[in-house]
Amino acid sequence: MPDFDSLLTGSTAIAFALTVAFAFLAPRLRKAKPNTVTAGIVPRSPTENASLPVEHDDPDYRECVVLSQHVADLMIADEWTEIAHEIADWEANLASTPGGVRFHEIALKTCLSGLESLLDAAPRNTLADLEDALTEVGHFMDTYRQTPDNHIFAVLAARAHIAVGEACSGDDWPEAERKTAWRRMAQHFMAAGEILENFDAQASMSPLLAEAMYLQALGSPKAEEKLQPLFRQWIDLDPSNSGIYDTHIGALVSLDLISGDDVLLEADEAMQRTQDSLGFGGYALFFMPLLSEYESARDLLDPELYAAALMDLASNSATQAEVNHSAAALFVEIDASDSTNSVAYRDTLMLLIRQHLRVIYPRIWPISVEEIQELVAEAALVAPDIELEEPTSFFTTRPQRLAA
Repeated sequence: MPDFDSLLTGSTAIAFALTVAFAFLAPRLRKAKPNTVTAGIVPRSPTENASLPVEHDDPDYRECVVLSQHVADLMIADEWTEIAHEIADWEANLASTPGGVRFHEIALKTCLSGLESLLDAAPRNTLADLEDALTEVGHFMDTYRQTPDNHIFAVLAARAHIAVGEACSGDDWPEAERKTAWRRMAQHFMAAGEILENFDAQASMSPLLAEAMYLQALGSPKAEEKLQPLFRQWIDLDPSNSGIYDTHIGALVSLDLISGDDVLLEADEAMQRTQDSLGFGGYALFFMPLLSEYESARDLLDPELYAAALMDLASNSATQAEVNHSAAALFVEIDASDSTNSVAYRDTLMLLIRQHLRVIYPRIWPISVEEIQELVAEAALVAPDIELEEPTSFFTTRPQRLAA
């Protein structure tokens, strides 16, 4: 196995663990088992009007730090077989933080953090500045070649090539180096593709393979033709992982593939493929990152469906972090929508708070804790009178090109 001791000392391991934790502070939605943060909280009685407990200490950050430090310690000890075994186990069980960040994603990012640091530190004057990074890619490749049937080692090697390939792209290089850098980028993405073509993400039940295949396609010719089927494969393997939808939306934006037609078709596809596990939830997961970037995406929403989708996300074995996310998303739409839709969103928010919210995560909301508690008190009074209907219309707005 490769020796990373010279790269990852005890002090830098702690720094990497903190860096990885910060990278995952953006909350993630998921369907998962109840976690220790919310396990001791009991439902309120129908007439109770008390304030809810508030979680100020971010549980996602704590778990990200602990997990990334654990993986970093194994890296220092050169225990790569154990690392691969644990990542595979976390992946198989979709183990997650309270906010839905997958353990296997945190672990993979920790494993690649040394390489990413070398790439970030490279001055990019000439391609020779990447030599240290290429040495680390060689370490990952050596490990993969020793156990070529291990899909975790394959993913690490492929992602290492992809990371260097991404570093070779763009306009950061001097004019004289750019053509060579682009050729080098293509070589690394081809190398990643050659590794990944030996595996079947569906047969391996591996979201990590599906992710690597998606990212490899982004740097390959005709990416726009490959992304949709790869996105579908990825969400089939991990339907409630909002990070997948974030990545896909970002890719569609960067390739200028976001039009009204695209949005409606893909939102429908996401909803249909996740219906068994999330109800309408896939529709919300697709639109949430889009709405944060494109005001005009709101013109494409079916308000009844979006409200029902957010309710489904909070209803399907969600953790309290996820419930807070759905509630906060509904609150945002109350102010962003016309009066008719605003009422529908508010009714759904009241019912969601009453039925599912048991603890407040302030960082998720765009308002103060005091204002959230006022909503909680209001929901205790008005929710019994609210009856929600299933959405009856789908994608009724006119498709159009989105404007940021």
